[in-house]
Amino acid sequence: MVLGWAMAATLACSPAAHSQLPAVAAQPGQGCAVAMITGKRSFNVGPGQRYAELQQVPWLSLRPGDVVNIHYRPEPYRAKLLIRAQGTARAPIIINGVTDAACHRPIITGERAAPSDDAVREQIYSKWTEPLATILMWGRWGQKPRFIQIRNLMITGARDGVKFSKQDGGDGEFGGGSAGIHGAAVEDILIENCEIAGNGNGIFINTKNDSEQEASYRITIRRNLIHDNGNVGSWFEHNLYVQAVRPVYEGNYIGQLIPGAVGSSLKDRSSGTIVRYNTIIAAARALDLVETEGGSTTVFRDPEYNEAWVYGNVIVSDHTLPAVSSASLIHWGGDNTPRFFHTGTLHFYHNTVVSRGDRGGDLWRIHVFDMPGEQKVELRGNVFWHTGTALFELGKEHGTLVFAGTNWISRGWKPGNDLANDVTIEKSGRIIEGDDPGLGPDFTPAPGSPLLHQGNAPPPELAARWIDQQITGLGSLGPRPDGGATPDLGAIQRP
Repeated sequence: MVLGWAMAATLACSPAAHSQLPAVAAQPGQGCAVAMITGKRSFNVGPGQRYAELQQVPWLSLRPGDVVNIHYRPEPYRAKLLIRAQGTARAPIIINGVTDAACHRPIITGERAAPSDDAVREQIYSKWTEPLATILMWGRWGQKPRFIQIRNLMITGARDGVKFSKQDGGDGEFGGGSAGIHGAAVEDILIENCEIAGNGNGIFINTKNDSEQEASYRITIRRNLIHDNGNVGSWFEHNLYVQAVRPVYEGNYIGQLIPGAVGSSLKDRSSGTIVRYNTIIAAARALDLVETEGGSTTVFRDPEYNEAWVYGNVIVSDHTLPAVSSASLIHWGGDNTPRFFHTGTLHFYHNTVVSRGDRGGDLWRIHVFDMPGEQKVELRGNVFWHTGTALFELGKEHGTLVFAGTNWISRGWKPGNDLANDVTIEKSGRIIEGDDPGLGPDFTPAPGSPLLHQGNAPPPELAARWIDQQITGLGSLGPRPDGGATPDLGAIQRP
């Protein structure tokens, strides 16, 4: 099996090798952001700039249009930041990393970090909020942080047992659920071109309780490298955990957790979720798209709550890797409270799903989709390629798989678990079975591949969300070549 740059990156991403990734990301359009941004007010931090350290920036009084430029230096910035400001659509607040010429991102670490000077003056943290994150977005009651962009940074160090300086000068310690970035009740947030690794949770965005004041909306997570977060033996921490109205994840490399951690690569408890053009290396789950645990009148009442769109992704579960991989890749519906389960359709199209695993130990079978009941997955234009002696089952025990377009699947697949199978198959499109889909090292169909020109034109209901981009490298996107009425199957279109 050829797993290409995605697997090479995974193997390079051990916690000891974090510093290697910016070099990988130095391809055009990936890591470089060498220019400062000019804002209505610009706060420039780093060697030769007005501010030597992040603590000197007036974080608690940022205004619409403000920009904080953080310049690369070899030594990490040891700072804990609290952002409560409100930008606007036309004048967002931008936290901008300025890389060096080799595309190394500035590093902000929670390890031995100190709070900002204004946080100390105001004693802004509570005992509950102080250990939450390296970068915390947290507003006063009735004042959500909004229209904030965090770009071009390496964020690390908020992990269990790591010490930091508290606002009272004493020693504090991060907990298991601490995050690189934590947002509680935030709106219109963009996190772009960052590397986030070595935390409990990588990114944690929450909607709390049943209140508009505590709901999160419109979170965009784009072109990041997010990997090697989590805690050994714990399923509570993930690379990404988001509970919001209409988040979008696009163009990211989302890797495994640290070896021994059993959380998910991406856990989402949102409404109207879009996951597109990502490379996702499965942890215990690759995608865990389950019910909201907060916001019954916000997230749950969104008209798009019972639908999600996953398209143009490369999703890999490889059980030969040292960290935990998935035997049940994509969870759609719910895991705790049935009355809030998603009960509608997961629109799953033009993805390349690759699994590798042999029977033995705890691994006997690999499922792609796990649904708790009446949920449905609609399949178009996908590739499902499995190698190894583990049984390969498209479903698990429940739900409906709708083959609405042409899909390629490894020969010998089963609809669901043959010991307890209540998976329903509906078929109006073609299923192409084979032994080898003929993929190159970057998952592009090679000449002569059975995937070439086997797809279908978009149906009207998906036209507005049809695939028009594709992965071009780690954390990099480009236009997808026009395949016309018969595009190639899978995430990558051959030129």
